[in-house]
Amino acid sequence: MYNINDTIIAVSSGAISSAKKIIRISGDKTSDVLNSLVHQEIQKQRGIIQLTVNIDSFEIECFLYFFPSPKSYTGENLAEIHTCVCDEAVELIFSKLLSYGCRGALAGEFTYRAFINGKMDLSRAEAVSQIIESSNQYQLAAAQKLFSGSIEQKVGQIRQEILELLSLIEAGLDFGGEEIEIISPVKAIEAAKTIRSNLNELLCGSITYEQISQGPSAIIAGAANAGKSSLVNALLGANRSIVSDQSGTTRDVLEHWLKLDKCDCVLLDCAGVNTTAWATTNDTLEHLANEATKRAVQSSDVLIFCVDSSKTDYSEDLEILKNTAWAEAHPTIFTATKCDLLNTEKLKRLETIFKHKFLQTSVKNKTGLEELKKAIEQNIIRQTAASSESHEKTSLTQRHRTAVNDAVQNIENSITEIQNSNEEIAAFVLRAALESLSKLAAEHIDEAILDTIFSRFCIGK
Repeated sequence: MYNINDTIIAVSSGAISSAKKIIRISGDKTSDVLNSLVHQEIQKQRGIIQLTVNIDSFEIECFLYFFPSPKSYTGENLAEIHTCVCDEAVELIFSKLLSYGCRGALAGEFTYRAFINGKMDLSRAEAVSQIIESSNQYQLAAAQKLFSGSIEQKVGQIRQEILELLSLIEAGLDFGGEEIEIISPVKAIEAAKTIRSNLNELLCGSITYEQISQGPSAIIAGAANAGKSSLVNALLGANRSIVSDQSGTTRDVLEHWLKLDKCDCVLLDCAGVNTTAWATTNDTLEHLANEATKRAVQSSDVLIFCVDSSKTDYSEDLEILKNTAWAEAHPTIFTATKCDLLNTEKLKRLETIFKHKFLQTSVKNKTGLEELKKAIEQNIIRQTAASSESHEKTSLTQRHRTAVNDAVQNIENSITEIQNSNEEIAAFVLRAALESLSKLAAEHIDEAILDTIFSRFCIGK
């Protein structure tokens, strides 16, 4: 785990290449380290200082941003050195800072210190990582909902309701030998059911962040030799999949990262489906390839169903759709490949046979590729927007949902115990419900949970 007594440093420029490089420093010795670096006394006040760093006869122009404790991101003395230099110059500064007693920061250590020092709760800390990793506007919106703290407010209110019920039940136990009824069993059960209802409402009125935080996927599928791999290469702008006139070149599901205008997605290239393999085949690889394709299609967000428009017989393609019902189960983009060989009359026949409009593409002529990208993007955004219901739901991580589900189970157990006149056991399980919900805040957080959460961060955040 992290040692919060060290002064830590990291290059915090992010994964995307940038002309500006940022070195972050946080800890008690931040001022001393800066003084040693620039050989002058740094003002311990918020502001921007332009300075020159001299290292090994090199003069490096920098801007220094200083954020004194406690009004900084980490709650400690924090500084950022901004400079527009090559990576080698940044390494010189970084090495010099290490020689002054700093330690290279671990993944997520800056945000961990913000959490430990009370600058943000755990849900907001998790949201920081998710904001950084967001690849589309809906992922960003979900992460921002986490960062807004709405889950903390709702859970805090429910915890207060549990505390009030628990205090009344325990007060009744204290006066158990006297004829004083602090709260009747009927009222206690009614209160517990209200709490259970509020917890279930929180679960039902929320979206799991993982539902939209994982990279959405689009799969290119269809019959063997339908031009799928060629289309993948054209969309990516690079030869990533093997292309051959020989049928069945692709055997496994290949994953590629496709960058779009408003979001990114995983583009899947899979084996061409052989309909005869569903009935009987002696080719084990053929059967395994079919199964892998079916699993990939079922888990994808968008299906790009490719049909070789140069063919005259589409019975195999129709059989694939019939046996898998893919078009009914997924948003589907019907794509006519090799459309440089397609005329208007043939296109009408194709659309009549499949009863769908077709998007025409030609790898040879580079036509229809941008239209296909836009169609993929629109379907992904539509899917993601539907799952987040236009951002109206509270965003929860799977860890949050597990904690709330545990609390629901404990509340249900307390209702049963109150009905059976076991007030002491009811009080015990109510405390268990409180403990489950406390896992969403700073209380009773297991160190292993913290390790797991912050290990997902990038260095310098």
